[in-house]
Amino acid sequence: MNGNVVKISLCGPGGVGKTSLARVFSGNPFNASERLTVGIQHFFRKMRFSDGSEVSVAVWDLGGEHRFRFLAPAFLRGAKGIIYVYDITREETFEEIDDWRRIAEQVLGPTPSVLVGNKKDLEEYRMVQREVAEEYARTHNFIGYFEVSAKQMIEVEKPFLELIKVILSKR
Repeated sequence: MNGNVVKISLCGPGGVGKTSLARVFSGNPFNASERLTVGIQHFFRKMRFSDGSEVSVAVWDLGGEHRFRFLAPAFLRGAKGIIYVYDITREETFEEIDDWRRIAEQVLGPTPSVLVGNKKDLEEYRMVQREVAEEYARTHNFIGYFEVSAKQMIEVEKPFLELIKVILSKR
């Protein structure tokens, strides 16, 4: 990828809202009837900063089902950052983040990363406590932990922006 394009990979189990997160971040509307991703999808967004600089962000979204894991090395190659996504209402999705982290580290080595708990709009069904996720993020040297709702468009940009800032500072 050329110097003006930053590749970010979304990693996490199926059904956690990775595609919805990428869709909303890239300026498209939330799609309530989104189907599970088959293979890989790409989303793009051009970002302009207050200093006048521009960067194009390519968000790569890999289907989270186990049958797509074989694609992970090719999907991850060239990524400058990773957003690990789980569903705050399904504890098993949080537990799978370890598997995704191991796969990514094997392919990329240490890479700037953030942890995202999606579906913040379903707070009353929460199964993963915020403090547990924050501690996980700290323990594994993530840039940060963010809770978002792609459906309600709550803080969707925040994890992307924090990750991009760190990536650009390392150039």
